[in-house]
Amino acid sequence: QLKLSNIQLTPSHMYVPSTEPSRDSTSYVHDLVQTAMSTGKGKNKVMHGAPQALIICSSALRVVELVKMLRVVTKRPVAKLFSRHIKIDTQKKMLEEGAVDVAVGTPNRVLRLLRDGDLKVNRLKLVAIDCWQDEKMRVVVDMDDTRSDLFAIWRDVLLPASKKPDYNFKLRLM
Repeated sequence: QLKLSNIQLTPSHMYVPSTEPSRDSTSYVHDLVQTAMSTGKGKNKVMHGAPQALIICSSALRVVELVKMLRVVTKRPVAKLFSRHIKIDTQKKMLEEGAVDVAVGTPNRVLRLLRDGDLKVNRLKLVAIDCWQDEKMRVVVDMDDTRSDLFAIWRDVLLPASKKPDYNFKLRLM
C-alpha cells in the first residue's frame, strides 16, 4: 500500500539549477545532467557503480533514447539499466568493473541493483524522474508496473540516504 505520508518529499530534496535549461531545447536532458554534474560539492571521486546522475524512465525504449542523448555529457559509458535483452548479471559486472557518471534505467531494474548493492548512491548529485508520456499518455509515476518500484526506490533507498549529512543529491522531475 502506497501512502503519500510515506514519501516525505520536501523542497530541500528538489533540484533547482541556477540556470534553468530551456524546455524548448532538444537538449534539455543533456543540459540538465551536465549542469548537475558540474555544480556543487560532492563526492566526486570516481567509484565503480556510483553515478553522479541517475535518470529513471518508464521503458527500455526510453532508456535507450536518453542514453543516446547523454553519451556526449561524459567520457565514460552511460549505464543502461533495464531488463529487456540485458541480463542483470551483465549489468552488475559492468557496474562492478567500470566507472559511470550517468545511469539511466527502469524502476524495476534500478531498484533491484540498488537493493543488491551493485548500484550505489554515494556519489549522486541528481536523481531525475523522466516524465515522458508514452503513446497511451502515461508517465512513469502513474503506470501500474512502474509506480510501486519507483516509490520503493525513494522510500527504501533515496530517502534514508538523503538524511545522511554526507549525501548531497537532489530530485528532479523532467
